[in-house]
Amino acid sequence: MKFTVKNLGISSGNISIVVLDDEDAFGLGSKPGDRIRIHELDSSGNPTGQFVVASVDLATGPGIVDKGEIGFYDEVRKKLHGGGMVMVELSSKPASFEYIKEKVRGKELKTREIQEIINDVARGNLLPVEIAAYIVGLEVHGATNKEVVKLTRAMAASGEVLDFGEDVYDKHSTGGVPGNKVSLLIVPICAAAGLFMPKTSTRAITSPSGTADSMEVLANVAFSKEKIMEILAAENAGIFWGGAIDSAPADNALIKIEKPLNMDPFPLMIASIACKKMAMGVKNLVLDIPCGTGTKFPTVHEGRKYATRFKEIARMIGIDTVCLLTSAHQPVGHAVGPALEAREAITLLRDFDAGPLSLRNKSCELAGILLEMSGKAPEGGGKDLAEEILRSGKAYEAMKRIIAAQGGDPGILPESIEVGPFVSEMRAKKTGIVTAVENKHINRIAKIAGCPAAKKSGIVIEAKVGAKVKEGEVIFRIFSDSRTRLQEAVEYYNAHPPQTFGGMTLERI
Repeated sequence: MKFTVKNLGISSGNISIVVLDDEDAFGLGSKPGDRIRIHELDSSGNPTGQFVVASVDLATGPGIVDKGEIGFYDEVRKKLHGGGMVMVELSSKPASFEYIKEKVRGKELKTREIQEIINDVARGNLLPVEIAAYIVGLEVHGATNKEVVKLTRAMAASGEVLDFGEDVYDKHSTGGVPGNKVSLLIVPICAAAGLFMPKTSTRAITSPSGTADSMEVLANVAFSKEKIMEILAAENAGIFWGGAIDSAPADNALIKIEKPLNMDPFPLMIASIACKKMAMGVKNLVLDIPCGTGTKFPTVHEGRKYATRFKEIARMIGIDTVCLLTSAHQPVGHAVGPALEAREAITLLRDFDAGPLSLRNKSCELAGILLEMSGKAPEGGGKDLAEEILRSGKAYEAMKRIIAAQGGDPGILPESIEVGPFVSEMRAKKTGIVTAVENKHINRIAKIAGCPAAKKSGIVIEAKVGAKVKEGEVIFRIFSDSRTRLQEAVEYYNAHPPQTFGGMTLERI
């Protein structure tokens, strides 16, 4: 049946939904919740080959859709860009759903079965509830290392896999620490040493800022694959938003379902990182694994367990990996929020002695591991070389070249980076020593202030763990681009004053 498209201006979040008139649905043989396939038509009324699988809602009242119309939620509208007519047919469950049910029952899946599941995830052939069943199956039953390798390869192959040769380096973090802007220093340090580093990063989802958000304050991060190749050819390094090139699209589709489920099964945690590294041709990786309250690894034991398994699976797909277990008990540096973090990173790049010690130490520790892996530094000498490169100004010069190549101002100064004009100072209520900075409250306050969408918003922590403060002294400042959001952040702080404990690097594996 053919229908005229009506865009409803409604978003479900991530589920493809359409609305049909109840009489049209009866004629199609469709009930609420049924799966249908919607084919895009060209100007001559012929299918273009582009289609979307969606679930059906019925319009039982007037004015929503008329007979002969199909109402598109935003998620469907964005996938079909053709004219005003589409062809609709009922769609049966794909064979891959049978394999998903096997995983739910605890079966180890074969290569072909995993490939079909991931292919259907990437093509949109599976409904969110069916993808959720696969995630639940992995959460409950786990997966063997062989399965995770198959899953990683299938997810990487869902998009284009680039090949730059053997000497390709990268750094990744499993997340959980606010202010963790270390990539903004690691990439230029390694680039200054001559390493090839195509750093793709995500935008923040649950945190106040991702690497791509902070870098975007300094330069563009969204480029086509062709432009990225041009930048890398000129500078050997760059910091890009991975979403712009749709690297490993199956992974992105799975993440969209993981978030509302609040599930991140170990097999998918490993495959999600590894597939994106495979897609960018990475052969050498340092993986930062923050451990502590509020992270994916509340204890060092859990972090070590993950690190050991990740290293083995990475080895099986050709990526040499060193994992560093780090403490997540307080923010890295003092700044939290895209503009504030960019400002802090540029400050340290320009002046070795001006930046926060925790940011300098962690950045140079991680960069040093990559320098050792590349042979640029002897074993145990990587951090010293990274500090020498940072102190000499070579890393700053490399960052200026990267910023220029990505369309930014290479001469940007820390003081010229705009931050929120509305500021509130939080002061110590008594004299004493700071014994704790609780990350979950720091994250929450920064997000209420506007992060990450409002890039000028955030927090600067003046007193970290161990600092002696007097009653009335400023312990941190909240920045926002909205007076209302700032007031809401202050009210949250007054109701939830942050407190926990802190530390730094724990262990290298």
